[in-house]
Amino acid sequence: MSVIKTTEDGWDCEPKLKEAVQKIEEMHSYLYEINNCVRLTELETMVVEMKELCEDATTILDDIENNSVSKLDSS
Repeated sequence: MSVIKTTEDGWDCEPKLKEAVQKIEEMHSYLYEINNCVRLTELETMVVEMKELCEDATTILDDIENNSVSKLDSS
């Protein structure tokens, strides 16, 4: 496992995480509909788009190098 030194104390050192979260957040309107029993979108459209967003987020997350650890560089 490799260590990547960073000056970032948050997750800015791994921009792909933010990219993946943005894809997941695009489902917000569907989550609102589902959680609040509001029917605005056709089921087929919702399912297709939610699956695409999940696949996009998964693809982005798969690109992250999992065998490295980011450590805050205190020097």
